[in-house]
Amino acid sequence: MSEKFYFAETKPIDHDSGIDASIRECLHIGSGRSFITFAGAGSGKTYSLKEALDFLKDKYSANFFRQGKQIAVVTFTNNAADEIKDRIEQNAIFAVSTVHSFCWSAIAGFNEDIRKWYLETIPSDLAQVEDEERRGRAGKASDARKRKIIRLNEKIEWLAEPRTFVYDPNGVNSSSNSLSHADVLKIFSNFLTTKPMMAEVIVNKFPFVFIDESQDTNKDVVNAFFELQKAKSEKIVIGLFGDTMQRIFGGGEVELGKTKQNGWENFNKEMNHRSARRIVGLGNQIRSEDDGRYQYAKDESTEGYVRYFLLPHNDLTKQDVEEKIRKTMAEITEDTGWTDTESQETAILLLEHKMASRRLGFDVLWERLSVSPKIKDRISEGDNAELNFFSDIVFPLADASREKRRADLMSILRNNKSPLLESSVLSVNKDDPLSPARAAEHAFRSVISNDDVSLREVLEVLSEQKLLRIPEKLQLFVSGSEDNEVEEETGEESDEKNDSEIAAWANALETDFFSIRNYKDYADGNSIYRTHQGVKGNEFERVMVVMDDDEAGGFLFSYEQYFGAKEISAASQKKLNAGEEIGLDRTRRLFYVTSTRAKSSLAHVIYTSDVSKVKECLLTKKFAREDEIIEYKNLL
Repeated sequence: MSEKFYFAETKPIDHDSGIDASIRECLHIGSGRSFITFAGAGSGKTYSLKEALDFLKDKYSANFFRQGKQIAVVTFTNNAADEIKDRIEQNAIFAVSTVHSFCWSAIAGFNEDIRKWYLETIPSDLAQVEDEERRGRAGKASDARKRKIIRLNEKIEWLAEPRTFVYDPNGVNSSSNSLSHADVLKIFSNFLTTKPMMAEVIVNKFPFVFIDESQDTNKDVVNAFFELQKAKSEKIVIGLFGDTMQRIFGGGEVELGKTKQNGWENFNKEMNHRSARRIVGLGNQIRSEDDGRYQYAKDESTEGYVRYFLLPHNDLTKQDVEEKIRKTMAEITEDTGWTDTESQETAILLLEHKMASRRLGFDVLWERLSVSPKIKDRISEGDNAELNFFSDIVFPLADASREKRRADLMSILRNNKSPLLESSVLSVNKDDPLSPARAAEHAFRSVISNDDVSLREVLEVLSEQKLLRIPEKLQLFVSGSEDNEVEEETGEESDEKNDSEIAAWANALETDFFSIRNYKDYADGNSIYRTHQGVKGNEFERVMVVMDDDEAGGFLFSYEQYFGAKEISAASQKKLNAGEEIGLDRTRRLFYVTSTRAKSSLAHVIYTSDVSKVKECLLTKKFAREDEIIEYKNLL
């Protein structure tokens, strides 16, 4: 059988060097040559971005410093921003930030414009909800709509007077004038396209703007930059870096890359510097069903390993089975790293957080929170402010308190604007300004000294002692919250605190506080487990991908449908026929992302209702050769 479907061709390592040279040709003020760089897995996207930044630093650093200009680098996550900062020499010429922070920095201070934007948009939202209520039935949904109608009317009344708006990227600020994440993006996109002054400010401050992971960047923001380039092409160069096949999160521009933007250069990086030939070949075969972009492995790349383990849905003890699979991979590859669960070069990719929670010991917390679809979705995107409050702020505070690390304690309290460090509190205790903070920390330490303390007990002492500001939703569960009611914000992220969300947190707060340690280790990437979505951009020597729709219990992705074990629904087929995106498309992209994380060896573990159909699909699509498929009966 021909091997062309399985092993990627090779090219010299400098095959794409002409791309970086072409990018440099665009990097001149007034060039009018904005560009989109499509960079598949392992192609050196960040390298090309760094090369462009180094080139601009050498060319414009002195002039920009005198003129107060900067080069903006906009990323999708804080981790991505940190990675870029680590790769470039610290220099005032660069402004590296997440898309939310960049957008907020542009609109901050335009308080009257923001107020008018709300007054223009809320009435249409209100009319839509009122229409839904007129046509809807009585019940919980109706009650929620009525609460939203009341809230929107109150918001309009609140906006009758001039206001000053703020934004907290951590989502902890619960004041009525705090903008939501979604609204920051909406307002920025609107202002950039409708207010000439905003566009002029951006191009004068940032003659060069680079947007990393552009396929996941909010489509309104991306389209606003397209409009900016069209209007100000002589003053700004915009560079988009990304890969449409690695679009994972919702909200991205689905048409990006499908049609060429007028006035934009398109560059396509073809090399994969990361993976062995077999793994690059699998990535190519997956893409052949989508955009057909082809990658080459670098000369002298090893062949590498790909194996598929097909397992039936039954009463398997999955952790034991997966341990056996790792041992089998160690034997096949002659690589003992497969059995080292502490190795930083081995990753086990799971579809949902709850799969990791069962394997790592925070399953009770997860199960109680995930009964709320809204909370579950936010956690999946790493964007649940309440859980992040406990994992990123409270747990480090507890750790520092128990170990009596005073400097770390004060740093955490300062960074999170503890009420006890406000000037009004400090000035009352002139002889010993920090005495209230010390007393509060002692009370806190007394509570967390109990290894069985609950999340609720910890939350109570934080609130009573005023050590930290409590996120809005969690204020419902601490004493006296009814006396300090806070208005909810308006926008996509201001959905009513529905019964399921309240019930979820009510139950979750009764769980062991220190289970948050296991969640934090997982969320911080300190365990062997990762999620399929969260691993994008990472690479490991060995990767095991666990695909189990039943255990995951999600609906956005379906490996069973993708591998032919189940038929797609009639509704999905109708969308597919109409050219609309369905779960099959999302699953294909996710399969590509997970399949291209490995450098040397890759194991796909597929739990399925129909082993024979999955096997047939893998062979037909040329994802696998016969000898790469191992069924459960042959694993024992």
